[in-house]
Amino acid sequence: MARTIRPDRLPGWRRPAPVLAAAVLAAGGFLAVFAAVHDRLPTELATHFTADGTADGVTGRGAFAVFVPLLVLGQAALFAVLGHRARGSTTTARLLTATGAGTAAFLGHLMVALTLANAGGDDPHAVHFPGWHAALALATGVLAGALGYALAGTDPAASRTADGPPPTSADRLPLAPREHLVWSRTVDSPGLWGIGAVSALATVPLSALVSPWALLPTLATGVLAAATARVRVTADARGLTVTPALLPRPRLHVPLAQIAAADAGQVSALKDFGGWGYRARGDRSGIVLRSGPALSVRRASGRTLVVTVDDASTAAAALNALADRARSRTDEDDEN
Repeated sequence: MARTIRPDRLPGWRRPAPVLAAAVLAAGGFLAVFAAVHDRLPTELATHFTADGTADGVTGRGAFAVFVPLLVLGQAALFAVLGHRARGSTTTARLLTATGAGTAAFLGHLMVALTLANAGGDDPHAVHFPGWHAALALATGVLAGALGYALAGTDPAASRTADGPPPTSADRLPLAPREHLVWSRTVDSPGLWGIGAVSALATVPLSALVSPWALLPTLATGVLAAATARVRVTADARGLTVTPALLPRPRLHVPLAQIAAADAGQVSALKDFGGWGYRARGDRSGIVLRSGPALSVRRASGRTLVVTVDDASTAAAALNALADRARSRTDEDDEN
């Protein structure tokens, strides 16, 4: 069997360090500015604005002081963990690092500007917050993201594959000529459930601090992630079928006639496919909901479909047996 030598690992938390550093600086800077102007801040701060910068919503001073650091540090912790888990995949890990650092810097800049805009006034509804503040904050986030991408570095060694015999297909399950065989399992994605939860939690503060319209894309992301976070994988006389457990569609189906061989192995969602959900990389595509055991189905076209699921070896053996029987029947019909 081919033996793969994985790339050397970056030590510890060196790669996510820029995300954590940016978050600490952003949260610390906000708290320092908030403390410096605390006596000049009204009991309620203008935190919600129309398109022309006119205040039309407020948040309590104490709640604002607590919420902002939690938001900055919470999102940074999420990206730091994802970046750490993806340290074997250079591009994915560097993009996660850049996004986390850039988001922390953007939020820190924006919240500091918002605090200063509220300082010295008694009426929060009189506060004006023009759009160029957000543009400057975005520029700060882009610069921090670029710096984070550069500091994330590259892996010191590329993976290489040693010579060896090709992997063999999974064993066939014993199957009588008229016997029916059905294998079915559900699989959950911790990553997609997490994205759904974070997106759902973010809708309320986004609506309060930015605009009611800002919650729509976040809410849609959360609903989509939650709806596809659990799928049912079925191997039977129809072939391989993958459907969301909570919805009848979308459905992925590979007929037995298109299955050349099935096998089982291990998959890392971030390292091998760059994330969760429906993924495509090279001649492989698949439903990758988590890392771990995975069913691999090679189509007659040469492309491979990968589905992460427990007991993948049994699913592969079932598909191989069913596909062999289907081919035998086709050959018999051709002879007749």
